[in-house]
Amino acid sequence: MVENKKISFFFFSTRLVGLIILLFFFVDLSANNIQVTNISLRDVNTTAGVNSSSNFIMVRFSLSWDNSWRLSGFPGHWDAAWVFMKFRVGSTNPVFFGVNSSGTTITVTNTANLRVGMPVRVTDGTGAFATNTIITSINNSTQFVVSALPSTPLSGATIECMRIWEHAHFNNTGHNAAAGATIDVGLLNPAAAFNINTNPALGAFVYRANASIYGTVNFSNNQLRWNYGAHGLPDNAIISIQVFAIEMVYVPGGSDFNVGGGSGASSFTSTTIFTPTATTVPAGTGSLGGAAGGYPTGQTAPASASWPNGYNAIYCMKYEISQGQYRDFLNTLSYNQQLSRTATVPHSAIGTGALSSTNLTRNGIDIEIAGNASTLFAAVYGCNLNANTTFNETTDGEWIACNFLSWMDGCAYLDWAGLRPMTELEFEKICRGNQLPISGEYAWGNTTAVASAYTLANPGEQSEGIATNYNADRGNFCYVTTDGAIDGPLRVGLFAANTANNGRTSSGATFYGVMEMSGNLHEQTVTIGNVAGRSYTGLHGNGMLLRDGSADVSFWPGINGNSTVTDVNSAFNGVTGITAAAGAGTRGGAWSTAASSARVSDRVSAITAETTRANTSGCRGVRSF
Repeated sequence: MVENKKISFFFFSTRLVGLIILLFFFVDLSANNIQVTNISLRDVNTTAGVNSSSNFIMVRFSLSWDNSWRLSGFPGHWDAAWVFMKFRVGSTNPVFFGVNSSGTTITVTNTANLRVGMPVRVTDGTGAFATNTIITSINNSTQFVVSALPSTPLSGATIECMRIWEHAHFNNTGHNAAAGATIDVGLLNPAAAFNINTNPALGAFVYRANASIYGTVNFSNNQLRWNYGAHGLPDNAIISIQVFAIEMVYVPGGSDFNVGGGSGASSFTSTTIFTPTATTVPAGTGSLGGAAGGYPTGQTAPASASWPNGYNAIYCMKYEISQGQYRDFLNTLSYNQQLSRTATVPHSAIGTGALSSTNLTRNGIDIEIAGNASTLFAAVYGCNLNANTTFNETTDGEWIACNFLSWMDGCAYLDWAGLRPMTELEFEKICRGNQLPISGEYAWGNTTAVASAYTLANPGEQSEGIATNYNADRGNFCYVTTDGAIDGPLRVGLFAANTANNGRTSSGATFYGVMEMSGNLHEQTVTIGNVAGRSYTGLHGNGMLLRDGSADVSFWPGINGNSTVTDVNSAFNGVTGITAAAGAGTRGGAWSTAASSARVSDRVSAITAETTRANTSGCRGVRSF
């Protein structure tokens, strides 16, 4: 239960059919502990016909991580890897000469390597595109449509179309798990039938097939069936791929659990375990007023029966998003998407901080290669905690939890990864399990907590740990009293990694083994305490963002720019994504907040969203199953 590591693999100029030629291979270590290796594309199947939408290929990879577990008895939970893939078409940006336009229709010599969502720009000749213009449809072999009228019509112009990373869609069957492993796919909508076009598998959970208590897993030669034909890719396409893995924890459903009952500001006042269903909620008034600490008089449940109240099974990220993970996310975005997901413009100087301009409070994500606003070339970001502009060194902090994430930033990451935000009832279920509440309890299930300041060993490294004042018998967590002069969040999972670790209390683990739900960074959750939060329906991200880098999932807090908590969040209308935060809040406390705010029942900020990039705000996601 210590750490999480994500690795990206890039295959450049790899043809889907025939001999697979590996021209460039790059390994990028980024979070902690989980490794994807030996990536290859194998066993292409074109039996449906040339360039058929039913053609597929197997994505083969090996997967390993430390301290894995699967329990056979109650509560029957395990850890897993959420594996997903991004791909990019072509080896260079398509460039066209002598281009003309008619309205929003652009005529070129060949649209073979063009993709919907590509930014476009004029590099020479007559004509100009408006800022942030993208391809919205491809009509035929010589014409495509853009998102806005050219600000000056094109006539004999030279244009460039910028390649983009897209989310791979997997089949629901036909995968091959390694010996000792199980593969379960995650559909866009798990409650609906699989459809490769409307309800594809966005990734897969890989986990132990059999019960075992703690140990390293090495799953060699897993295979996922990638339906490349459904993306409109021809059999001779040249592609690049990246494979990502995020450590998750399975939280079983169908069990009773308690919310509230412990001390804390605005906490629910329920004092017994309840059985939540689609129409039941915890009893009690709560200090926010109304039933269940926030409902208006007479309302007993959210308007949607699918509001995630913790009863159904979910997977939860074992750790908060790390700085390495957010760096890798930024490096798959276009220039204009990066512009929205960072605090400084992508064309800033090398070494400028992406989320805090000068690596404040232990955030070291910096610009490694500057972008260009005119050419639309995206920036390359790296971890640079020690500020020496030699990026991604062992001391550069990519394993530290990523702070300075607004609600909008966190939602963008979760949408991109095919996950979703958790609700505040799910937060309490993940922390407490089915146990009775204890007044003043923290995520590890009791009220004991270390009260002395820590010092760090190996700061900024993957092995960052507590050098002094770790306590093997009391709860260890990062809050304002204990972090001393550290002044920022700590490496994800570091308390569990200490050699003196004596179990759930000293590692700060929840009932199911999720780490740092008390302290380190605020958990951003969907609140049940206002109308906007109660309109959430628990839909998953689809792996793709809007051209401005915003998430675009219906009913998520802040969709369509909703900033009014008395208004419901509506279905996405295709104009404005998640650019506000009505219906969101925070739970669990952070490195610079009082210990009391880290209590499981404390709701002091449950209806207060992180609309700015605060140094205490992080994010982690969940996935329904």
